[in-house]
Amino acid sequence: MIKVSTEGLTTRYDKFVDDCIIALFDKEPKKDYNISITLTKFVGDNSGNAGLCLGDEEASEIEVATHWIYEDDEEVAYKPHEIAGTIAHELTNAKQFSRGQINMVNNVWKSNNLFTNCDDLEYTEHPWEVEAYAYETILTDIYWS
Repeated sequence: MIKVSTEGLTTRYDKFVDDCIIALFDKEPKKDYNISITLTKFVGDNSGNAGLCLGDEEASEIEVATHWIYEDDEEVAYKPHEIAGTIAHELTNAKQFSRGQINMVNNVWKSNNLFTNCDDLEYTEHPWEVEAYAYETILTDIYWS
């Protein structure tokens, strides 16, 4: 069973999260998996990150930013659909953690019992990010209105 706790999300986002969980974890899980989602002004110390997912095969913690810093140090709010997209992206990463496809130790992608070392790839070329960006678009198009 997927257990989700949220902090700072409105009912509209909660419904979106529920829809994404059903889509991403449709055949899951045979075990409990905990996901914590926090909406915060900025993610970590880096005001350039829209979201962050840290996790393992037991649980994931997601932070989603509501603002970013423009080049002149102006704080700019993300639009609601952008926040929804980030939530979908980070939930995809949570799914990957839960399945052991990614981990916090190295840049290895596990899929179909094959391991791919991704040390030499650019960030946007990592298989987990390619999948997360794809699901970000798909899930936001389908479930965000």
